[in-house]
Amino acid sequence: MNRSRPKQILIRVSELELNAIKLKVTKSKINQNEYILRCLLDKEIVVIDGLKEQIVELKRIGNNLNQLTRAVNEGRANCGKELQDINKEMKEVWQLLRLLIQRQH
Repeated sequence: MNRSRPKQILIRVSELELNAIKLKVTKSKINQNEYILRCLLDKEIVVIDGLKEQIVELKRIGNNLNQLTRAVNEGRANCGKELQDINKEMKEVWQLLRLLIQRQH
């Protein structure tokens, strides 16, 4: 028994309705219980395809950006202003991604 949710609601659906629900649950990438609860409680369900891949790519870009920043600070490269602008934009992208991820959970 789930201790945080000890109460149970039983509903009946047709085969067609069940298949539609299962399809939506699969697309949502959350479990069926969570999906149905979010629907019933009017919570937003956000599905972002390819989000994990984008995060991996952003981490790679961030790593390269850090290496460039280090090189500028050590005097091995000269593009400080452009690097600061890129750094600022990367922070904004990360903040937006974090907000999207939080909305999914």
